[in-house]
Amino acid sequence: MSQPLPIILHCNEALLPKIRYVFDTLFMARGIPVIYSAQPPSSGSWLLYGSAKDVSWPLDRCLAIAHCPKSWQLFDSHADIVAITHSYGLTTVFPEKTSDFDPQLNIPFDIVANAFYFLSSWSERVASNKEQTRSIYSNSIFARLNIPQDIVDQYLDLLIKQLHALCDRLEIEKWNSLEWPQGASHALVLSHDVDFIPANFIDIAKQGAKTILRHLVRQRDPVDALLAVKGLTLALLQKLDPYGCVPEIIKREKELGVCASFQVAVAHRHPNDVNYRIEDDRVRDYLRLIPDAGFDLCLHGSYRSTENPAWYVEEAALLTRRLGKPLGSRQHFLSFNYDALFTAQEQAGIQYDMSMGFPDCTGPRAGFSYPYFPYCLKEDRPYNVLQLNLFLMDVTLRSYMNLKGLEAWEVIKSTLDDLRDKRGCVSTVWHPIVFGGARDPGYDRLFWEMINYTRETGGLATDGRSINAFWRHHAENYFSF
Repeated sequence: MSQPLPIILHCNEALLPKIRYVFDTLFMARGIPVIYSAQPPSSGSWLLYGSAKDVSWPLDRCLAIAHCPKSWQLFDSHADIVAITHSYGLTTVFPEKTSDFDPQLNIPFDIVANAFYFLSSWSERVASNKEQTRSIYSNSIFARLNIPQDIVDQYLDLLIKQLHALCDRLEIEKWNSLEWPQGASHALVLSHDVDFIPANFIDIAKQGAKTILRHLVRQRDPVDALLAVKGLTLALLQKLDPYGCVPEIIKREKELGVCASFQVAVAHRHPNDVNYRIEDDRVRDYLRLIPDAGFDLCLHGSYRSTENPAWYVEEAALLTRRLGKPLGSRQHFLSFNYDALFTAQEQAGIQYDMSMGFPDCTGPRAGFSYPYFPYCLKEDRPYNVLQLNLFLMDVTLRSYMNLKGLEAWEVIKSTLDDLRDKRGCVSTVWHPIVFGGARDPGYDRLFWEMINYTRETGGLATDGRSINAFWRHHAENYFSF
């Protein structure tokens, strides 16, 4: 079915931007067009979001969702949730219900307010420690209150389940599932954060020593230490760069017919920032292969770049001057202030970002397995920056979760299977430093296997700019965007 779903909103007018944002975000993820109306349609299904039902309306054709004003009061404060409840098998942060909404036919709790809490990353934004720029899963509300990481996906599943049940009762056609580009069932955005480019043999030797010590001391893994030594030795004997690897990645991806996004850093404001300088002509010429080969050039925002939004804008401008204008971005170390990042990205003309992920855990950070536009609370509107959630990262699997080989692959495969089942789209990052076999042995193979498996299961492996263009075109049909 291609007809839009009429939605009637009966609520405080001040809440309308947030409520439409949630409905547009959720229905957009499933490819269901919607239209906001003051009256029910003369025929077909429709959706009511309100505190009560008007008995004069054709309620037999309606999916009613409870609007509970009390559930929205939190967003007028700087407080956070301290406990959870469960409603109809789902974890909820707002327990209020409407008594006259039959749970067999309707949704009697405020699923919209609950979804907005997670889509807006409310807990992160009201956190007491404003100096902490890295959001860690172990400190998140998901870990503290044992909330499923895909909680917004679960809300969406309930919404679609009830809507499909209504269509079955009315014996009308359901909406077709969203298809990703090339008719794919799901999509995986590939990317590489360029964090290290050796200038000479000394840089290679230092990185080799650090790698071996990390395997021996921190990971207590002498086998990987030996394999890293072997990989380093083989690379040097063959006169190959064991840690830069950008040309080799591009060559292999072109052979496979895929393109990844490459994040390039340009600033140095913190000891954690990258070792190279874009002002160096040698570095510029090395990285020029990315745009010259037709690959997606993105900004890798520096560790402290969102402490002052002007710094971020300066970084985007410098990358533009030296290599080309970036459309996308990811923050180095996933370090950022939420509103400062998206505000600066709007100012810099960045169209999409891939920073919303946990460094210490795979899976969603905002409860959602689809692209979405983060929300500007101050101006009560979505930011004009598309978020491609980061779900999988080599560093997460090897350094935080201490996985390798088959164990790492099982986590990757499970994530991809879940993504296929949800028909979602997320991003992943594999650092170039692992592709020479001298850093985390075997992780280069995991990346290529990830691409093959995505394709074998009907998915699309692509870059961020392709999904950004597709999603923005899709968003033109939704009121909020």
